[in-house]
Amino acid sequence: MKITLAYLPAEDEEAAAVLTALLRLHPRAKLRKSDRHAPFLHLYLTIGKAAKMGRKSEDSHCI
Repeated sequence: MKITLAYLPAEDEEAAAVLTALLRLHPRAKLRKSDRHAPFLHLYLTIGKAAKMGRKSEDSHCI
C-alpha cells in the first residue's frame, strides 16, 4: 500500500498529526519526504504486504 500526503507549509501541524497516526498503525512503514513541487510538501509512506498467514483476513477488507 502506498499513501501520499500533500500539504502546504501552513498545514504542517496537521500533517504531522496524520503522519503520527499512520505510523502508529503501521510502525514499519517506509517514509520519504519531498519538497520538489512548490508550494506543496509531500510525504510518501510505503507499507509492505501483509504476511501470508495471520494478518490476511484482517487486511483483506476495503475501507
